Amino acid sequence: MDTDRHRDDEPEPPREPADFAWGRTANPNTADGELQNLAAFGTGLSRLTRGRRRAAAFVVWLILIGFALAALLGIFGIVALL
Repeated sequence: MDTDRHRDDEPEPPREPADFAWGRTANPNTADGELQNLAAFGTGLSRLTRGRRRAAAFVVWLILIGFALAALLGIFGIVALL
């Protein structure tokens, strides 16, 4: 029983440190959190091998092209309604 009481006095193990300029992990639903996510994504891309980096770049370009097409189609749809 005595040992259980003393366990509460021990410090908690250190949390995993955030490796961002902010020095902490931001809420992912905020602009800071989005910037941290983009930084982590870029760091991950830089660590990929040549073939995997090309595949990841291809997927990113597909996503960007999809956003551009959706924006263009949205603009054309608005203009068609006028």
